[in-house]
Amino acid sequence: MASDKSFLNVVTKKEAMYDVIVIGSGPAGATAAMYLGKAGKKVLLIDKADFPRDKICGDAQGRKAAAIMRELGIEEGYRKLPGHVVYGITLSSPNGTLVDVDITTRDKPAPGFCHRRIVFDEYLHNCVKDLVDFKIFTVTDIIIEDGFVKGVRGKENDEEKEYRASIVLAADGANSMVTQKFGLNKNPPDHFIVGTRQYYSGVTGMTDRIEIHLVKSLLPGYFWIFPLEDGKANVGLGMIVKDMNDKKINLKTAQLKEIQENPLFKERFKNAVALEDIKGWNLPLASYHRKCYGNGFLLLGDAASLIDPLSGEGVGTAMISGKHAAKITLEALDAGDFSEKFLQKYDERLWEEIGPEITANYRLQKLGKRFPFLIDKMVGRAKKDEKFRKRIEGMLPYAGGREEMGKDSFVEELQQME
Repeated sequence: MASDKSFLNVVTKKEAMYDVIVIGSGPAGATAAMYLGKAGKKVLLIDKADFPRDKICGDAQGRKAAAIMRELGIEEGYRKLPGHVVYGITLSSPNGTLVDVDITTRDKPAPGFCHRRIVFDEYLHNCVKDLVDFKIFTVTDIIIEDGFVKGVRGKENDEEKEYRASIVLAADGANSMVTQKFGLNKNPPDHFIVGTRQYYSGVTGMTDRIEIHLVKSLLPGYFWIFPLEDGKANVGLGMIVKDMNDKKINLKTAQLKEIQENPLFKERFKNAVALEDIKGWNLPLASYHRKCYGNGFLLLGDAASLIDPLSGEGVGTAMISGKHAAKITLEALDAGDFSEKFLQKYDERLWEEIGPEITANYRLQKLGKRFPFLIDKMVGRAKKDEKFRKRIEGMLPYAGGREEMGKDSFVEELQQME
């Protein structure tokens, strides 16, 4: 009987053939699977955990994510999720100057939201799960035959299984199994951020703007306060690994120090209550352009190192990568070509869309680190000069991103300011 059962399992494995396997049902994977499912393809979407599940994050989603959801027909439901509207940014400079900048006016729909990822990711997953075959599955290895990725091996309900497909889309985060398999997971320490997150209630002075505080000790990282539903707040900070190591900074200690001692925050947190311990996570930056394709596979989201080097935002670029990955996958399925040469078009189209903003923001990140006084000048002028502030509003990463802020002419303008 045991041998018969074993034979049946082998047959089942060989019959489990899909057009596409998507590893990870976060924003990148869910987006790609939705596009492919709506196109009528046979998709296996796998994740190591069921939903709802938490994901450590800043919890802000901007126009990039909204545009993808609008195209998929799921934006209306997204806007009804428990969260907080975002119309702009409260920005502070290293010398403590504060300025409020808005992305749009309050008579228009909110261009951004803060939704906890436990809520946002579950919504995306619920939107996709009826379009595809979803399984809770822990990937332990990648199937490679004749130099091509052909599927995955792993555990499903404590049973060893394998599934095969024409192409595998890896959206399984910064520690992706596929990136490890092919040695594509190694960012230099100056292209990696470590972030913290702690949920609070009772933080005073919150508005419909996210807060980004460029405190001097963390540059070019920053401390944030993002508003959530029911008076809660997402509080955290992010710092480049190289700078953190060079300065020997413990991020948890640094976060508590800012809350307790910084004049901008100590009164606001006086009666606030922490709802969890401080948690941390890694963010691979898009300033290090990783190879994100190969024979039979594509890398999406954090697995492709797509975090914005200035804002730390990753949801929007992850969803953009999901869209482009799905489109190239459809073309590959039509052509029957899953070669690295064919799939390279994914990298080209993805970076054609996100590259200019990533390049500009990386330059700004480096300028902020080397010349913090320029940030003081920019924020100080924006506070005093409404016309200049309006210019800054059009350059914000959360407003869709602009290249002007990274140009030599703008830097020279800042240097010449009184």
